[in-house]
Amino acid sequence: MSKSVAPTQFQTAVLRFRTHCNILSAGGRGSGKTVALLLDVISHCLDFGEEAKPLVTREGWQGLSQIMDDLYELCVAAWGDTVTRNKHDATISLPTGGTIYFTDVSDEKSYAKHQGKSYTALYGDEVGNYSPTAYAFLKRIMSNLRCAPGRRTHCHFTANPHGKCHTVLFREFISKSPPWHVFADTAGNLWLWTTSDLSQNPHIDQVAYARNIRTACASDEKLAAAWLKGDWSVLGGVMFDAFDPATHLIKAPPYLGSVRYTIGGDWGSAAPAVALLIARLGDSLGRLRRGDYIVLDEVNTADPQDLSVGLGHPPSMFAEMIGEMLARNGLRQRQAPLVIDDARGLQSDTVVGIMRTCGLNAAKPQRKDRIGTWNLIRELLNNSKTGAEKQGIWFTNRCCYLIETLPEAPRGTLRAEDIDPKYNKDHALDALGYGLQSMQNQYVRCGRVIGVPS
Repeated sequence: MSKSVAPTQFQTAVLRFRTHCNILSAGGRGSGKTVALLLDVISHCLDFGEEAKPLVTREGWQGLSQIMDDLYELCVAAWGDTVTRNKHDATISLPTGGTIYFTDVSDEKSYAKHQGKSYTALYGDEVGNYSPTAYAFLKRIMSNLRCAPGRRTHCHFTANPHGKCHTVLFREFISKSPPWHVFADTAGNLWLWTTSDLSQNPHIDQVAYARNIRTACASDEKLAAAWLKGDWSVLGGVMFDAFDPATHLIKAPPYLGSVRYTIGGDWGSAAPAVALLIARLGDSLGRLRRGDYIVLDEVNTADPQDLSVGLGHPPSMFAEMIGEMLARNGLRQRQAPLVIDDARGLQSDTVVGIMRTCGLNAAKPQRKDRIGTWNLIRELLNNSKTGAEKQGIWFTNRCCYLIETLPEAPRGTLRAEDIDPKYNKDHALDALGYGLQSMQNQYVRCGRVIGVPS
């Protein structure tokens, strides 16, 4: 990295806002966003002098180590050889008396070490690649930002589109305002998000870098467009890109008329168990057509602090939760068959068997077809959004776990037609898939052929 601290035109434009609002630099790859963030750190330390205590974060330690090296070079360029760093403590000490801190943020443990500490600014690099859980922990560190009266704490994040946190950032920033326009978040904090592309970085071979990006993306044109142009409007990096809360979330209808119910369930103990009550309409209902699906309600055993972890409830307790869900929807246990993946316990008992003992009409899925299931869900979402004369799907706000995890489910890196195997919050999606596939199969089996002679 060059030791020059002279910013490019793009970086200068970003840094103009650093004194009066927080920044999300959300452009394409190779545009110089990280260097703008590092220059912001330098400026903050100059402003705050001995009071400066900025914290610089990345999700993983390896990337954090690189950014620490780059920032150290810039500090030496700004203050000279009196700058010192301690790699063990992950700090850079400045001759002004200020200290720059570094940390990785990924889980509860990495967040807990910041309890009781105070910082004057928070810098998050590549937050688009954070998992939504890691991003939530990053935001919690904002509670550690403190400074003297008359000063202003500061946040500056960078992100590329199509990362694991794409949907979360789109919802919190991109959808709130046009780029380069200041807006207030729900807490009243002022933010700005910026766009950029590699043409704004004169320090790289732009032609070669663009060629490398296209090679890395192979046939995924949406991903290439996002990385080259900083385009957040395409969601090819997530599986269910057609999901739109404004379209797909509805109030639970007070009356459904002719309807058929089923419950899709995904069992887990260490992982969450999830059950979804799904209705298929037998008659049209307002804008909803005959044959449309409504996911009415949900129960889950996910830890609220980590949606990938289950609370360890036994199957009998989960069966009680399903019974309570049916009761609050005015249904008897036999009115909604339960389709749930099976597992055998230490006493040779099975989850399906225990559910039946508890009075539920439970059965295993006929077959598991993840690819076909994701295609079905995508088609139903698209039909609802486009108004196509085909069956669609809708969700009520009771399905909190499903609504939280469905939009962020990432495509696999090497197998784009499947959800990334590293995504550990697909339990509601599996439950939804079991329920929908069961209803599809029942629909076909119950069909009649009319007019064929016997």
